[in-house]
Amino acid sequence: MYKKSTEIKVGIFVLAALLALGYLTVKLAEESLVPKGTYPVYAVFENVSGLVRGAKVEMAGVEIGKVGNISLLPEGKARVELLIYKDVKLAKDAEARIRTAGVLGDRFVEIKQGRTPERLSAGEVIVRTQSPMDLSEVIAEVGPALKDLRQVTSGLAELIGSEEGKNNLRELIVNLRDASAAFKEVGQKVARGEGTLGKLLTDEELYREIKSSFSDFKVTMANLREISERMQRGEGTLGKLLTDEELYLSFREAMKSVEKGSLAIAEVAEKINKGEGTLGKLLADETLYDHLNEAAASLERITKKIERGEGTLGKLVNDDSLYLEAKRALQNVNRATTGIQEQVPISVLGTIAGAAMH
Repeated sequence: MYKKSTEIKVGIFVLAALLALGYLTVKLAEESLVPKGTYPVYAVFENVSGLVRGAKVEMAGVEIGKVGNISLLPEGKARVELLIYKDVKLAKDAEARIRTAGVLGDRFVEIKQGRTPERLSAGEVIVRTQSPMDLSEVIAEVGPALKDLRQVTSGLAELIGSEEGKNNLRELIVNLRDASAAFKEVGQKVARGEGTLGKLLTDEELYREIKSSFSDFKVTMANLREISERMQRGEGTLGKLLTDEELYLSFREAMKSVEKGSLAIAEVAEKINKGEGTLGKLLADETLYDHLNEAAASLERITKKIERGEGTLGKLVNDDSLYLEAKRALQNVNRATTGIQEQVPISVLGTIAGAAMH
């Protein structure tokens, strides 16, 4: 009887221990799958192969949460719930990536913090995501490359394996050795300062000239900078042209005057074209042109008559005898004038003497 009582007690103790162990297991599992003190955010990926609920969410290698529910969206993408610890705040432009711990380790979600000061609230979605590359896809991409590499190596083996290939390879090695020797010789010449490149590298005088030229260039640039600053301050003729508002207004008024003058010239030209005014009538009145034409014809006729010796003026121009007579008459006039001049003093003296006698 005592023995049965002991077995019953032991059985009850074992049952209680199993119940406590089951309870602790459930609680720990709940804590592992849905940790307390978290807020949910979501991320959408093209592929989440290998990612399971309860996986770690890390930032810079530090765990900041757990993976919650994983669901399939209608457009064929995976929606992952990320349970982030409340003391961790994610930026609006944070990026979520699915990574693998090691080569064949478990998948986890890595969060790369953004730079914007705005933070994600509970229930919001991380816009920037990066899905993992599947190992099968990597193998599928590497397979053709390995096949091509195998073909290349087999082709090289065939090329080098033949006698011609060996000779070509031997010639190539000889050419490379000669080229290396030539480059070595060129390098030695440059080091000794021979040739143009060697002088550029070793000539101290050339270095000083270049340095002096660079110094002059810096001085020139400083002068240009000073001139630019003076122009900006409105100093000098060019500076005043650029900054003087009064000069600008004067130039503007001058342009207005030029514009008015252009309009006046255009108006005068239009009046001339219409035949208005003296100049317009001269250009447009055909009767005036006819009168001028007739006057020119009359003048031409008179000129021709003079050339032929017709009329008084023609005879004066062309008759030499008339010229001689006029010349003799002028000589007679001169002699008469001279005689009068000689007789005037005598007449004056006679007049005075007569007056005295009376």
